[in-house]
This record gives sequence, C-alpha cells and structure tokens, in this order.
Amino acid sequence: MSVIAELSVPVEEFPLGRALDATPDMQVELERIVPTGGSALPFFWVWGDDVDAFVETLRENRGIESVTVLDEVEDGALVRAAWSNEPGLIEGILESKATLLEVRRRDGVWRFRLRSPDREAIVDLQRYCADNDIDLRLNWIHTLSEVEAGQQYGLTDDQRETILVAFEAGYFDEPREITVEELSEQFDVSPRAVSKRMRRGLRNLVAVTLVPKK
Repeated sequence: MSVIAELSVPVEEFPLGRALDATPDMQVELERIVPTGGSALPFFWVWGDDVDAFVETLRENRGIESVTVLDEVEDGALVRAAWSNEPGLIEGILESKATLLEVRRRDGVWRFRLRSPDREAIVDLQRYCADNDIDLRLNWIHTLSEVEAGQQYGLTDDQRETILVAFEAGYFDEPREITVEELSEQFDVSPRAVSKRMRRGLRNLVAVTLVPKK
C-alpha cells in the first residue's frame, strides 16, 4: 500500500545544506527530484542577496556534477543541479523508488516528504542510509488514506502540521506551554504566519466537522 513519509537529516548531510552554511542568509525552495537517466535533477529556487556565492559554493560540493542557473529574478534564481551517483542521500532516494514531494529546512535539519509504493521501500531507504553512515530519521509515516483524512477536513499540509505540533507542544493547554513566537522558531516562519495557519486551519476544521450542513 502506498505511503507518505517524512524523514529528516542534519543540514550537513545534504549538499544544499553545506552551501547554506557558507551563505546563511540564503533561502532555498526545493520541490521535487526528477529521476533522469539514473541521476537526480532537483530544480529549486534560491533566494537572497548572495545567489552567485551560493551557486559557486554548491559547485564545489562533493556529490555535485553540475549546477546550472536556469532563470534569474529579483533576489532569486531558478537552479538545476545534477547529482553524482556516488553513495549519498539522493542516490538512496532513487534506489528506494520513492518520489520526493517536498523538502524543507528547519531547526538545523532537512525534512523530506516522500511518496513510496509501500512501507518496505522506506525501510530500504533507512537501511541504505545506515549502511552509508547517513543520519536519517523517520519522523512519521502514513497511508494515503490517513493523509487524505486531513485533506477531507479542508486542511492544507502546513495547517495540519502546525495545529498538530502546537497541540503536542501544549499550545492549547491551560496554561500554555509554548508561545506562538516559540512555534514560529520551530517552523522558521513569522509568528504572524503561524497564527494565520492555525486560525485558518481551525476555521476549516470547525466548518467541516461542527457546523450543520444546510
């Protein structure tokens, strides 16, 4: 049965993380890795005032075959990187046949959300990483039906995750055990963004579950 899983690795375990360490003010948006000819070609946006330095640092990373700037906009660029097929996280994802849905950098780690044909493929990825000394951690794994259960309540992935993390951290307890400001640090977004996610998510949840259908 197909599953969705979230896994994380320390920033330094991923070449993009090493480049970000050298240019800490830069931000990266990475959406997917597309297998082509046995290699991985991630397309991502890089934002900030130091695009050239980030790209040059990335080119110097072991495990990178080439880096190409495809398009440039104000304070950003669309980049394509071809990864080598030497042992590493990218190669492990390709070998597991998982599809990379989303990547986020938060709290010193990269969080990967993957779609996999079954749980065994995730186990294979974990085994590959253990064999190659890659510090991979499984955060959660759900079937598609479990993931869709959140969607049927009108919640986006960000809203669902924010509400769950806030609940588990004691935001809804009396007295509160965590503030919006502390949550915003965990999600690496502004307190206003966290508050907006929770308000909109809870509004959708109430509308779908408690408000009588007309």
